[in-house]
Amino acid sequence: MTDLAARYAALRAEATALAGAPADIRQRAALLHRVYLDSGGNHAFAEIAAHGAQWAYGFFETTGTLGKVISYRYVLNRAEMGRRHAMLQGFADGFKEANRSVFIDTYSQFYLTAELDDPTDAAALVTDDLANALGTIHEANRSGRVLDADVRRELFQRVLRREQTVTVGPKVDEEFAKFDCPILRACVMKPPVRFSYFPKWTWFWFKNFQDTEERVRRAHRCFDIAEQAGWPTVFDTMRRYEVLPNEFFTDPRGYTEGLKRRLSAGSTIAAA
Repeated sequence: MTDLAARYAALRAEATALAGAPADIRQRAALLHRVYLDSGGNHAFAEIAAHGAQWAYGFFETTGTLGKVISYRYVLNRAEMGRRHAMLQGFADGFKEANRSVFIDTYSQFYLTAELDDPTDAAALVTDDLANALGTIHEANRSGRVLDADVRRELFQRVLRREQTVTVGPKVDEEFAKFDCPILRACVMKPPVRFSYFPKWTWFWFKNFQDTEERVRRAHRCFDIAEQAGWPTVFDTMRRYEVLPNEFFTDPRGYTEGLKRRLSAGSTIAAA
């Protein structure tokens, strides 16, 4: 267990270097897709998380959808506009920090259990439920199988529940507690969500983004829509966010290999 814990710590250090700063959503989205590829298309959580990160970047940033709403609303009051933008930027930064934590968890847990003949050996490090779920994914991938949709949905739910409860939920609560503007708080609490692979006119109108159970229900629906659209479409439509470069879509494996080399080299130089 000591050796396994050391290996897990090393993978988390690697994931932390690859995650970059909270604002480095582009590289995390690309590497989440790489996790999905390395799972043989069975780790649906990683692929949908890549969409979630890119959507949030376009919505919560001060230059994104909500930032433009603030600019229009306070166009005649520059001081108030600046104050509202600062609040929004604070929330966006908190959301990006949560996304960074989710990436570190997803990357390190997936590759740790992938190295084990019996992924449940890592149960003490990543929890029993998650170790079992990842073990099912690895077993299918090693045999060249894509799991049935019902099984992938169940595994998606297990990973999702843990991340929303343990990682995302507390951070969202922390950021909401900082708002002292009722209008901006209402806008952030009830975002209209539309991932790029959704059918035309399909939106999620949140009642309370702070509610973990509502986020979980909406994420389940994201999975079902992805199944209906087809996972190749889920990948192709990432272009619409205009976050990832064209080279990524031409050769995602090659792009992410180069990205990992560059980021790992940069981390080594910084440590030295």
